[in-house]
Amino acid sequence: MPFFQPKLNYKTAIRIVFFMFALAVFVLAGESVLAQASLGLELGANTGLGQVDVKLLIVRIIQIILGFLGILVVIIIIYSGYVWTTSQGNEDKISQAKKILTNAVIGLVIILVSFSIVTYVISLFQSVLNTGEEDANQRNRYSFNAGALGGGILESVYPEPGAVDVPRNTLIMVGYKEPMDITSLIDLDSQPAVCNGLPEGTNCGYLKSVSGEPTTQIINRSANNQQLAADQVVVITNDGRNFVYDPVQYLGSADSYTDYSINLTDQINKADGAPAFLIGGYLWSFEVSNFLDLTPPQVDSVVPVNNAVVPKNTTVQINFSEAVNVLSVTGQASGNPNEPLNNLLISYQNEVGETVYASGQAVISNRFRTVEFSSDIPVINSCGETPTCFPGNQDFTLLLKAALVDEQGQIIDLSSGITDAAGNSLDGNNNGSSEGQPADNYSSAFSTADNMDLTPPEIISPLSPGQSDDQVPRNKKLIAIFNEYILSSTLNSDNFGVFESACGLAGNDFPIDLACYPAGGFNVYKQNISNDPGINNGQPATKAYLNSYYPYLNPLTNYNSRLTSKLKDLYQNCFNPAIGPCGGGQVSPNCP
Repeated sequence: MPFFQPKLNYKTAIRIVFFMFALAVFVLAGESVLAQASLGLELGANTGLGQVDVKLLIVRIIQIILGFLGILVVIIIIYSGYVWTTSQGNEDKISQAKKILTNAVIGLVIILVSFSIVTYVISLFQSVLNTGEEDANQRNRYSFNAGALGGGILESVYPEPGAVDVPRNTLIMVGYKEPMDITSLIDLDSQPAVCNGLPEGTNCGYLKSVSGEPTTQIINRSANNQQLAADQVVVITNDGRNFVYDPVQYLGSADSYTDYSINLTDQINKADGAPAFLIGGYLWSFEVSNFLDLTPPQVDSVVPVNNAVVPKNTTVQINFSEAVNVLSVTGQASGNPNEPLNNLLISYQNEVGETVYASGQAVISNRFRTVEFSSDIPVINSCGETPTCFPGNQDFTLLLKAALVDEQGQIIDLSSGITDAAGNSLDGNNNGSSEGQPADNYSSAFSTADNMDLTPPEIISPLSPGQSDDQVPRNKKLIAIFNEYILSSTLNSDNFGVFESACGLAGNDFPIDLACYPAGGFNVYKQNISNDPGINNGQPATKAYLNSYYPYLNPLTNYNSRLTSKLKDLYQNCFNPAIGPCGGGQVSPNCP
């Protein structure tokens, strides 16, 4: 009798598929029951194993079972091939091999269907979970397709997943890693009043709908999952990568706190037409308070510091006290102060005394708190790349413009100056109020030398947690400290990541499987440090953080963290040492 002789009929196949469906339903729908029952799960808190989300644990068990069955099917297929190739023309053995192969293929189809069902049910039940009935410390957690944040197409979202005390007048901002199909996010045929007067090149309209359903769902969990209609939210972008959602009415209530979820659905596409997300899309949640944010943003720091003389390949970095409206600070500067991106101006006087405005690119990063401006004059740096420089031996003036406001401090023109994520104009003179331009304009000065800084940045302390650390808390942040200021726009989830050790890598970068990343997603941000004798002898340094979201890192799992050579300093030199062709700061024409 042959070792493998599996027999499978259609009734058995249907039973298996139904079982996987029922198990997925039980996992997700039964969570509220498990939360009320004492099943001995408290033991984990006393044994150092951590508190494992039961739903997440069982979903992973399902994934492991399906993975094991997949391996078994491959073994069966290999065995059928062996029987066939050793049959020596024996019709019985050939017939036996065909039967084994047929059953193996049927089994593979069942596994794929089961996986699809589990994935679909997770997304289906996601819309009815987390309805605000959890306790304050445990709300807004599990997000389907959370690997999209950090490991996938999403660089950052605002408000952050799990954020609390979010003001009612907040904007919702989403930053993608690549250009998107704007028509899958914005109904460009609609004409909301707020779209009038926006700079040329800005795309604006109500939420895009497909078959009557918005492609971005904004859901009030505390009001029986009430969803904002398409014409209740205006969506704006000026670069096709960063999108601002502006609710027509304030979120939440003046009387109580409210739980919200944002679902970027699987109807959203990349610029090339490919889907941006897996089935169900990406969903995250946060808590909206009962108050409005009326505190204007301020400038925390500017690099170069005022009146400094710096190498000409310097990148100007502005750090704000809070998240700012991405539309007010990013885009392509043409050098004409009357064209788009006239809120961030860098200028100098030429030989005949004329004011020349630097042209270049402004990008936002660091959870929408840092803006960096790079000139567009190409040079060659220590990495063999072509970074950009300001003209050498020039005195520059940096001007950040506040928005136009009325006597009550309310913004008159949204595009006239820099605002925060709650619609408050820049407080450039740091007096705590929004007075608008010119009173609240912020200015600084610096000069360029005719030389370039070609020294690559280095880590001055081991990446923490390190390889020898064990029993690391699930919500532990990863920290790396560099010996100089880092280009914030390169300190992103593409260049600083964490993933399970068992996962394969895509070249020198990160895994290609979203399941390899923390289930709640992650993002990267930084803090500039100076005059701290305990860090880099008091010289400028950057502390980089990687933060994962609930349910954080998986317990009893080995993780790898990685920094790539695409991470650079403010002079656009590659990180040394690092993974990638730029490692060690060596000149290389293949530098990414």
